[in-house]
Amino acid sequence: MKSNGHAPGELRVLRSELLEAHRELNKLRTQNEQLIDSNKDLSQLLVATEKRTSSSLRLIVAYRSLVQAEDRSAALRGIEEILVNVIGTENFVVLLLTDTDVMRVVGGMGPILDTTLENCPTYEQIESDARRMIPLFIDDNVVGAIAIQELLPHRDGLDANDEQILQLISQHAAAAIMCADQQRLWTRLPMGEVA
Repeated sequence: MKSNGHAPGELRVLRSELLEAHRELNKLRTQNEQLIDSNKDLSQLLVATEKRTSSSLRLIVAYRSLVQAEDRSAALRGIEEILVNVIGTENFVVLLLTDTDVMRVVGGMGPILDTTLENCPTYEQIESDARRMIPLFIDDNVVGAIAIQELLPHRDGLDANDEQILQLISQHAAAAIMCADQQRLWTRLPMGEVA
């Protein structure tokens, strides 16, 4: 038998080192797969967090424009921004009570707005056609409503965050519209006349 220059003991050491290197390689592969899975989870969490942050920022901007509106059209734009950009609907109407206690359409968009303006349905008819009705309150009195007929195709439904936003709209939208209406009527006294 011809020797290739390695003693049998040296071959055993080399085999042992090779086996240890394979074990270490397998261990590193396992760790690498775990890191890849962890990175996927972190990436998904980052995307979800960025989406939630973006949605929150849009809500803050829209809510600020709603409560700081100087006229009715600006207040309605604030409501529309929240409904379109945060809730995800382009098919809704905003109704407010008139002095004669009749609900009147004051804003909205989409087919439900067109149908409502053409046919002048009753509140009950609008409510029966709507996917969701959000009452608008001032104190404990219902003074209007928002009827949402459908959500945008990418929205499966409303989640808990959406429900909180709708509750916020329910409590503040009517007051913002009415305050914007009143703001036009307010006059400021010159500083010399304030005593």
